[in-house]
This record gives sequence, C-alpha cells and structure tokens, in this order.
Amino acid sequence: MLRILRNKKTAKKVWIVLAIIIIPAFTLWGFGSSSRSKEENIPAGKIFGKNISSLEFKKAAAAAKTAAILQFGDNFSKVEKYLNLESQAWERLILLDEAKKRKLNISDQEVINTIQKAPYFQKNSVFNDKTYIEILRYVFRLQPRTFEEQMRQNLTLGKLYNQITDGIKIEDINVRREWLKTNEELSIYYVAALFAEFAKKIKPTDKEISAYYDKNKDIFKEPQLINLEYIVTESDAESKKIPDLINKNYSLDKICKELNLAKKETGLFKQSAPPAALNIPQETLNLILGLKEGMPAQMVKKDKTFYVYALKEKKPGRIPELPEVKDKIKETIIKEESRKMAQSKIKECADKLKNKPFNRIASARNLKSGQTKFFKSTDQIDNLGPGKIFWEAAKKLKENQTSGILSDPSGYYIIKLKAIKPVDEDKFAKDKDALKENMLNQEKNKVFAKFAEETKKKAGR
Repeated sequence: MLRILRNKKTAKKVWIVLAIIIIPAFTLWGFGSSSRSKEENIPAGKIFGKNISSLEFKKAAAAAKTAAILQFGDNFSKVEKYLNLESQAWERLILLDEAKKRKLNISDQEVINTIQKAPYFQKNSVFNDKTYIEILRYVFRLQPRTFEEQMRQNLTLGKLYNQITDGIKIEDINVRREWLKTNEELSIYYVAALFAEFAKKIKPTDKEISAYYDKNKDIFKEPQLINLEYIVTESDAESKKIPDLINKNYSLDKICKELNLAKKETGLFKQSAPPAALNIPQETLNLILGLKEGMPAQMVKKDKTFYVYALKEKKPGRIPELPEVKDKIKETIIKEESRKMAQSKIKECADKLKNKPFNRIASARNLKSGQTKFFKSTDQIDNLGPGKIFWEAAKKLKENQTSGILSDPSGYYIIKLKAIKPVDEDKFAKDKDALKENMLNQEKNKVFAKFAEETKKKAGR
C-alpha cells in the first residue's frame, strides 16, 4: 500500500498541493460530529496561555504522523525515529489556533473536491471507495471520522499558508541570475598562496612547542568521562516491574538478580557525546550523574525496547602532559604559521598586481599562478578546489579588474576574469518556468516558516 504513495507522478501531484504541511484527503461520508468516549481533560501544555488537553494533543500527534506517512511512504518506518512528531503536533495546534482567529473555514464541498482529486485514492483515474478504505485501514490505521478531522484541518492550514504567502513574486531577473549560477561557464587567471606549500617550510623546535604548551594548557584539557552500566528488555511483563523496583531503591545489580537480566556497559564516553546507538536522553543522563554509583535512573523506552541506566564510574577531566600532546601542538603551530605566511605573501602580491602579469608577480614571491579552463560554479577546479567562490567573485569583476583576496580551507587567492562563455539561450527558455516555480515555492516556504516560528514564540512554545 505504501508504494502507492511513493509513485513519482503521485508524489509530485501530492506535494504540489502539500506546500509545507498540507495533506489533502477526506472521506465522502461521515460529516458532522461523532460521539466520543469521555477522556480525562488532563493538560498536556499551553499555547497562548490556554490549556491544551491530552486528548487534543494526542489528536494533533496522530495527524502529524499521518502527514509523515504520506511524505515518506514505505520509508516511514526507517525515518520515524528521527522525526520530532511531538514538536510538529504543537506547531499544528498553534497554526490551527491562528487560522481560527483569522476565521479561515473549509466547506464540505471543498473537502469533497479535494478527496476526489487525490490520486492515491483513485482507480482508473476515478475516486474509488474500496481503494480509499484499504489505504485508510492498512496504511494509516485510522477510523474514517478521525481521518476526516485531520484532513479538514489540513485544508484549513492550506488556506493559512496561502494567505500568508499571497503576493510573493519572483522577478525574471532573479530567475536568470539563479540559472546562470548553475549553467554559465567562465575562466580566470589566479594567484594562490596555499597553506600546504608554506607548511613544508615550518619546522617547530622543542622550545617553541614547550612554550606553546605553557601558554595554552587549558585548550588541551580533556573533559570528564563517564561509564554507564545498563540492562535491556523487550518484555512488557519485566518493564512493568522495573519502575516499582526503582521506587523501592533497588540497585541495578539487585534489579538484575530479581529479573534475571544480564548487565552491560557503555564504556567511557564524553558527557556531551553519549553512544549514538543507545540514544540516551540528555535529561536521563543528567539525572544519572546526580545519583550514587549503581543506582538506576528512570526507565527509558526506545521503539519496543526498555533500558535502565546507572552510573558505574567517572573519570575526572585532566590536562595531559606535554609528551601526550606534543604532536598535536606541532601540527597546530604549523597550521597557524603557514596561514600567517600565506596571508603575508598574498598581501604583498595584491599590492604589486595592478596592471602587471599574474605569473611574474607570483613567481617573485614563490606563489602558484595559472589560468583555468571554463568552469561552472558547481564544478571542481583543478589545483583550486570548489569553483563556487571563484565563480561568484569573477562575475563581479570588470575587464582587467583584479579581485580582492579570497580564501577557502586550502589557502588565499587573487583572481582576474579571463573570459565568459556565451550561454545557451534556448536552454534558459526551456528551464525558466520550472526554475521560477521552484524558486517561488522555496521563497513561500521560507516566508511561511518564519511566520510559523514567530507564531510559536507568541504562543509560548
């Protein structure tokens, strides 16, 4: 079923309507309110100073999950753990509240029209009840009325998106400028002061290394390391017993014996970088560090697995002795000094380059010089690296004008524009409309994202 949603043509149609968060679909029956079992009105949090019940939040989280299933299709199970559906649920509630203030409503007919056009509910290009019910049951695992509420809200959010982004335009001159970035080719003359070339000449003495260490000891300080012990279970029966044992102040060892579970260790790690495979919540880690060694923190659930952690040992932070960091200091000195030398040489070169050949000035200062083949901003340039900074700088230069000093992780550069290759105007005419639409969507998404962020701040989230 999920493969239906991953069909490329289908996905394109879906996302044209989606914009950022709009997922169109709605059943053709079941309009109106439905009876619901009473649930405790326990607040899950607040927005705009108003309590949001646990039931309201639960519904918003379910709607966020539905949207994610539509977006990722059969990859949803792989990416679910990386999605912050809780945050998306709060954003959904906040934006729906904003839409309500603006009196944005969706008629039944709008909903019907949307669902009839949704390609993933069609068979032979016609809406099909059976297809809809099967996808609803086996993909979303939702009752029709629940799905119905989600989709009406999505269309409301769509109206809010359109209202916020209405009037945004992209000028043709900007479309051409963007197109040229990936299609126009040019060539340049260059002088390069490469750090690696100067690094070959730098040989730090033991005295220099020792002086650097004495002056900068604190930057070599190693952070505290910690080692955790933990138990793992996928048994619901065991997981129900563990909280009670923790409340009785059982040590981790005692819990292991009680439940006949094996104990494991994480090994030493930095507090700021716990083992990624275990996905230990930061609040749990902070709690563990406040407990005595061997005493468990609250149980943590990840997917269908339960974890209980306890501190085994702490290894205090320390400043290593000079012999331990000597090689690192040597590399640091070479890096810093090579940058200084390269900068000094390129500045000398810049002062002499006006109206003089690049190769002659560069050679006099033992710098590399040359000229490139035609390249695009997205190309890699032989001997120079990524072409973007050189392409963008060259586009601003007039004939025979020398650039200022450019830099990248490899060195410092000065360039001069050599030539610009005429562009294929037929290709631009062919690409223009699609590029303009893409740029417009990106700008709209950017504007709406900013609006959403500002609205969340006002809501207190």
